[in-house]
Amino acid sequence: MKGIRPRLAPYAVALLAVGSASLLTFLLYSQLFPTIFPLFFAAVAISAWYGGIESGLVATFISTLAINYFFIEPVLSYSVATTDNIIRLSVFLLVTILISLLNAELRRAKQRLEASMQKLQASETKFTKLVQSNILGVIIADINGAIIEANDAFLSMVGYSQKDVLAGRVRWREMTPAEYLEISESCITDLRTKGVCQPFEKEYICKDGSRVPVLVGSTLLENNQQQVISFVLDLTNRKRTEQALRRREDEMRLITNAVPVLISYVDAQQCYRFNNKGYEDWFGFSAADIYGKHIQEVLGESVYQALIPYIEAVFSGQQVTFENQIFRKDGSSHIVSTTYVPQFGTQGQVEGFVALVTDITTQKLAEKALKESEERLRTLTEKVRVIPWEADVTTGKFTYVGPQTVEILGYPLQEWYTDNFWEEHIHPEDREWAIKYCHELSLSRDNYEFEYRMLAADGRVVWLYEIVNVVRSGDKPQVLHGFMIDISDRKQVEQEREQLLASEQAARAEAETANRMKDEFLATLSHELRTPLNAMLGWTQLLRSRKFDEITTARALETIDRNTRSLAQLIEDVLDVSRIIRGTLRLNTQPVELIPVVEAAVDTVRPAADAKEIRIECIFDPGAGIVMGDANRIQQIVWNLLSNAVKFTPNQGIVTVQLKRIDSQIQIWVSDTGGGIAPEFIPYVFERFRQANSSTTRSHGGLGLGLAIVRHLVELHGGIVRAESPGIGQGATFIVTLPMKIVA
Repeated sequence: MKGIRPRLAPYAVALLAVGSASLLTFLLYSQLFPTIFPLFFAAVAISAWYGGIESGLVATFISTLAINYFFIEPVLSYSVATTDNIIRLSVFLLVTILISLLNAELRRAKQRLEASMQKLQASETKFTKLVQSNILGVIIADINGAIIEANDAFLSMVGYSQKDVLAGRVRWREMTPAEYLEISESCITDLRTKGVCQPFEKEYICKDGSRVPVLVGSTLLENNQQQVISFVLDLTNRKRTEQALRRREDEMRLITNAVPVLISYVDAQQCYRFNNKGYEDWFGFSAADIYGKHIQEVLGESVYQALIPYIEAVFSGQQVTFENQIFRKDGSSHIVSTTYVPQFGTQGQVEGFVALVTDITTQKLAEKALKESEERLRTLTEKVRVIPWEADVTTGKFTYVGPQTVEILGYPLQEWYTDNFWEEHIHPEDREWAIKYCHELSLSRDNYEFEYRMLAADGRVVWLYEIVNVVRSGDKPQVLHGFMIDISDRKQVEQEREQLLASEQAARAEAETANRMKDEFLATLSHELRTPLNAMLGWTQLLRSRKFDEITTARALETIDRNTRSLAQLIEDVLDVSRIIRGTLRLNTQPVELIPVVEAAVDTVRPAADAKEIRIECIFDPGAGIVMGDANRIQQIVWNLLSNAVKFTPNQGIVTVQLKRIDSQIQIWVSDTGGGIAPEFIPYVFERFRQANSSTTRSHGGLGLGLAIVRHLVELHGGIVRAESPGIGQGATFIVTLPMKIVA
């Protein structure tokens, strides 16, 4: 019933209004006649104003019936006698309908106005509550700098009072530091053009001279283009939080930046949350570039697709290690070893993972030079061995030890949480100083590092590189964070590199010696070429300019001929060495009977031996067989050895040539009673440019290339040559061994 009454009330009002108009018209008929409509107009207007257009139309309909029935001839009848009355009723209908429409619209406008007023009042109430709640600072300010009104929250931020505001001592321009004036002026420009300024951060200078960081948002007042309302949020707590987080991040960076690996942390959504400086510098990213971004967005689709199997594995709780080739921003190619270490939450779920990236390009190249340690280097580059840990200084116990310790040192995790576990397993030689060093530096420094040895569960000695960060409460250390990095392989590599360095230094010294010998050879070559040329040139000029007798002329021609042959031999030796170096020296191989070849070589050097009264003894085995070789080159081998023997054997000495058959080999022995060879020089006697004493070349002539040519020619024949000597002044023996030709 309560719902029906309000709906019927407008119609009841319409009926009552028309009834009242009819009654009053009866009573005042004489005064109203002939105009009988005014009171009915009022009835329709009242009904439409109260109940709306529907109530007005009902009042119009009832009024029309009442007028037609009671007041228009014929009275008490609904028929209309004259056209004039029809027109009058029609005009009445039109006017009353218009009145109903106007009143209804007026009524709706009033209702809208009342609703707007209610909303405005509610908004003003909310705004008043917001201002008075002092959650935000609220100010009304002049665009030129004066603060007209301010709530207590704003005044509390800047240290002023309401009296200061009323006295005009609070002005936002004077309170704005110089470095923020530009951004404030930009806000004023936006207010004048757009009516609103987007929130921005700045600082205000407080009454006591200190500064407060704030976030300000402003808009122009609608009724005043010179005044703005601004909302001010105090950012002090947020800034403190940011500074605390930044300090925490700096602490983490101090730890991780000292680690010789690139470190990155990725959360459960595969977004970057931390990178140490080495990671950012190596990849060419800044923290702002990748913080909070997905791996796929940073590394690209192709790289991400290649990493998906490893990412899925680490989020399933596995630690994975893999190698891949990457290109840095500078275009250089590198081989890196990456280890994903899962980080578990309190419920055992994987909350993210730490990526440990090591550039192993240098190690890969070093493997070629360190073949003996190839397996150890592969192990080093395939897995980064780092144990993160945390310890309470007060109790002296570990509060966290990474699971990597099981693999690196072999001890179960639970043993690390017992008393004095770390101290007991330090290598005995390092235990005392390492414990003392760690204790003293934890009291005096925030970060330190050192190397020491620990004993693994299986008795192995493990070298650890320890990086420690000290967290203090006041001046006292409270918590230690650190990383134990297994550097055993690196230590082994360093030892091997030291050995390689020593070998390199020896090789360098040998190369310097060889260079010196080359220089001496060039000087000798110059001298040896100049000597025959001078003799030839001198006699040639004399023969052209003078006339000599037959004996002198013959002696001159013989001198020219001898020096020509000497010069030709020098040039041939140099050419042979050149062919040997280029690998173009070839043999004309055929079966060779050695005895005639050796005899021919002996006959060639006999004049030189006779000149020094040196006796050449030949001992030939008649059973010496045939060898496959180049007869001319074999003769050159024997001639070089004999020439060398004659050259370094003093007058009236003896040179012995032997030809022996030993099993399936034939040996040619050339021995002399000359100056001999020092034992330490025998390994170098067949090398080019190596001479025990360069003065021998100058005193005896020659370039010192003969023995090097001999060795190469012997090796081309498939044989070997060696030198023997009891020592200086005791002669020397050269033995050439050649394989025999097997006769089918």
